[in-house]
Amino acid sequence: MEIILKKDKKDKTYTTGFISARMVRRTIEVSQGVDFDNISPEELDKLIDYIVELFGNQFTRDDVYDGLQSKDLIPTITKCINEVVGEMSEVTAGDGKNQ
Repeated sequence: MEIILKKDKKDKTYTTGFISARMVRRTIEVSQGVDFDNISPEELDKLIDYIVELFGNQFTRDDVYDGLQSKDLIPTITKCINEVVGEMSEVTAGDGKNQ
C-alpha cells in the first residue's frame, strides 16, 4: 500500500507492507458510522490519524493535510480502508465458513 504526499514541493511516496491484525481492528473501529458526505472535522482528524498509524507514523497528520490535494483526501482514506478490509476479505473468502 502506498500514499504520495507533497513535501518540500516534491512528491514523496510512503509505503507499508505489513498490516497487523490490530490494524484490521482499528480499521473497523474508525470506519464504522462514518458518513463521508457529512463528515465532521473531528471525524476527519480521527481518520487522518488512522492513516498516519497505518503507515507506521512515517509522516504526521499535518503532512497529510498539507501534502495531499483536496480532491484526493476522501478517495485516499477510502482506498486505505478498503485495502485493509479487502485483504481480510480475501483471506476469509476461501475458508469455506462463509458458504
